[in-house]
Parts: sequence; C-alpha cells; structure tokens
Amino acid sequence: MDLRAAKNALWFFLGSAQHQDATLQAQWNAHGEQAFQFEVVEEIDADVSALSVADVLKERRIHWTAQLDARTL
Repeated sequence: MDLRAAKNALWFFLGSAQHQDATLQAQWNAHGEQAFQFEVVEEIDADVSALSVADVLKERRIHWTAQLDARTL
C-alpha cells in the first residue's frame, strides 16, 4: 500500500468537500487541515504472506480503532 498516495487522496476529498463520511467532512470543514494528522501507527511484518495481508489488516484496524477510541470510516 502506498500510504503517501492514500493520504493525498484523503486530503484531496476532504479539501474539496467530497468525502463520503459526512462526520469526518464536517470536522475537517470546522477545524481545517491543521487539526488533522496522518501517521503510521504500526507496520505489518514483511513475512506476512500476501494471502494473509487483508486478514491481518482487518484485525489490526479493529485493534487500533479500539485502542484510539476511534470510529471507522
């Protein structure tokens, strides 16, 4: 996954008021780009097989959503 491209796409949709998540878009509109950050919180081990990546990412998303008391998009 190209995280730089993912951030650019996210920032583009938010900056042009086109993001599909209305709550996230409203927060962006209210607080602006400076209130947001995009960061890597964990890297997946290189030895994870290509077939397992989707499952590992799903599990880690659940973990980090709970850990950060966040909600998913």
